[in-house]
Amino acid sequence: MNTSIFIFLLTIWFSISASNPTPTRSYEWDYLIFAQSWPITTCTQWKESKAKNTCHLPIDRRQWIVHGIWPTKRGTKGPFSCPSPIHFDPKQLNPFLDQLDAQWTNVHKNSEKYSFWRHEWTKHGTCASTLPQLNSIPNFFKKALEWNKAQNIADMLTQSKITPGQNGYHVEQIANAVKAVTKHNPMIECVFDSHTRESMISEIRICFDKSLEVIDCVQSHGINNNNSTNVITNCSLKKPIMYLDTVPL
Repeated sequence: MNTSIFIFLLTIWFSISASNPTPTRSYEWDYLIFAQSWPITTCTQWKESKAKNTCHLPIDRRQWIVHGIWPTKRGTKGPFSCPSPIHFDPKQLNPFLDQLDAQWTNVHKNSEKYSFWRHEWTKHGTCASTLPQLNSIPNFFKKALEWNKAQNIADMLTQSKITPGQNGYHVEQIANAVKAVTKHNPMIECVFDSHTRESMISEIRICFDKSLEVIDCVQSHGINNNNSTNVITNCSLKKPIMYLDTVPL
């Protein structure tokens, strides 16, 4: 190739590269989503996904369990798996392992013992660790256990006469029950049971700012704000959703 032509093409390439830089991945976040799961629904999904799957349910069958603390950038998902010098070390969980098993239960019984907690730290804890209050493995997991007791979903729902069983509830009832206690809008997630053909409540999420104060949740994480009800949910607004007390056969 003629040298002058090569230099000309190289100049054009550098010019295009400069005007279209490769996006830099951002690990910044605005608030925390504290997600709590209803283990009956988690178990139902797990067993339906594969015939050999079995469940490990918490001893207290009224217990809503921790799913995770998720740093979130407003209007997006994530960030996830942030650069961190702190690698998951299961030995750091030993002093409060019984509490984790009771409150942050790995429902997926036939999975590796620490797999759920390892996943949550690697994907979310590494990002949350930029906050001084969550800057270590013990601090991150113990804060979730603390919030699980302070933001007791079972008690919030019971106060509004919403209890597990075979009756369904409208999502607005559930959202209002949580808001009556927290004074802020939660997120509510449902899943569809392909066997019973019904929607089941899966998670209730409460949001915190960087000062660890409860705030209104906003549309995020694949869950939309329905303008007619102001409920942030993927649940049906027309049909009752099931809050089951046993895993369907």
